Amino acid sequence: MATPTETTTLLFLPPGRAPASVNAAVASWAERLRAEVPTLEVLIAADEAEARSLLERADAAYGTLPDGWAGRAPRLRWLQAPMAAPPVGFFTEELAAHPVVVTNMRGVYNDHIATHVLAFVLAFARGLPGYAAQQRDHRYRATVVPTVHLAEARLLLIGAGGVGTTLARYLAPFGTEVVAVDARVTEAAGIAVHPAEALDELLPTADFVVSTVPHTPDTEAMMDRARFARMKATAVFVNIGRGMTVRLRDLVDALQAGELAGAGLDVFDEEPLPADHPLWDVPNVLITPHVAMNGPYIDERRYDVIAENCRRFLAGEELFQVVDKRRWF
Repeated sequence: MATPTETTTLLFLPPGRAPASVNAAVASWAERLRAEVPTLEVLIAADEAEARSLLERADAAYGTLPDGWAGRAPRLRWLQAPMAAPPVGFFTEELAAHPVVVTNMRGVYNDHIATHVLAFVLAFARGLPGYAAQQRDHRYRATVVPTVHLAEARLLLIGAGGVGTTLARYLAPFGTEVVAVDARVTEAAGIAVHPAEALDELLPTADFVVSTVPHTPDTEAMMDRARFARMKATAVFVNIGRGMTVRLRDLVDALQAGELAGAGLDVFDEEPLPADHPLWDVPNVLITPHVAMNGPYIDERRYDVIAENCRRFLAGEELFQVVDKRRWF
């Protein structure tokens, strides 16, 4: 990387579309890096105009690059994405063609997201959405809601990454069989992993189908009406990855037609979910507003990823959590 006589510069780019929780800690991260890595020059750009100017001296950057950045960044060799799966528009053709290495924040939310999925699974396994509806209507034991015996259930993961392996560990005491399809991972602890092409074959066998995959050109709208129709009518679909991987209108239609027993959703193809969206009124749906990653220690974990990559960058070592820029993950 840089020689001992050169200054290596890390630029924190303006917030852009990143969540407020990601941006609030940037100033403190910059101060910590200045103290812990004195050989690193750390800059913060207040807006896009300043970012374009400062990019001329940046060796590395954190955040989302502004439009037309490539011609202004002759030294840029590393870009740290602010999230595990940045929104549409982050991975541009310009970025894919540039030699800059991109890393992301995958892994920092595994336990929190897996716990959120587990909450969905347990709620549906014990019929809680149905009982909650009876509670709202002041009806005691109006109907006994069907349950799922987890010791005899199969859960299919679409994506066998860190969230999936953590969830498999959490489900192990219940005796639930966990299988997965994945385009890249071939082995994962506690999970029987199959190629991505096996999804259609496995969908009819699962009692729960949990999507954890990021939004990429290959995963966009992958769960559509045809795939929901392949699932058991008693099965529950959970999406904890990205909303754009699901045709939400198709999911609503499948639920209203009785083709699925329920759905637990934390992400949507349009966020915020509009107040007049038909999903709000579909029975047996649990909706949370993109909060599965919430939990303690997240900012510290994000900082640890940045600090570790700063250390590796300065030492000329391979960076942590490198992304395939054309596949977006």
